[in-house]
Amino acid sequence: MSPMLLQAIVIALVVTWSAGFALHRLLPVTTRRLQARLLAPLERPGMPAWLRALGARLQPKATTGASCGDGCSSCGGCSAAQARTDDKPMPLVFRPRPKAH
Repeated sequence: MSPMLLQAIVIALVVTWSAGFALHRLLPVTTRRLQARLLAPLERPGMPAWLRALGARLQPKATTGASCGDGCSSCGGCSAAQARTDDKPMPLVFRPRPKAH
């Protein structure tokens, strides 16, 4: 295998992984649905037992409802619950740069 081909494969894997990670961080509900949809054919009755077990293991965990960790931000409850009420505004302090000699 040529070094250029190996380098292209490694770069493609890194870019694919980072795109998937960013998608999962920015759209967690969508990625869970996509993951469930892609793994659903593995759990059909006609598939081998090891493949059905693998599909069941890789399925995303079922959520019972919205929580503060799912990233939905639709209710606004997470930010209000986590906001501190005792924070006082801090004044801006501007300091001149030291003069270079």
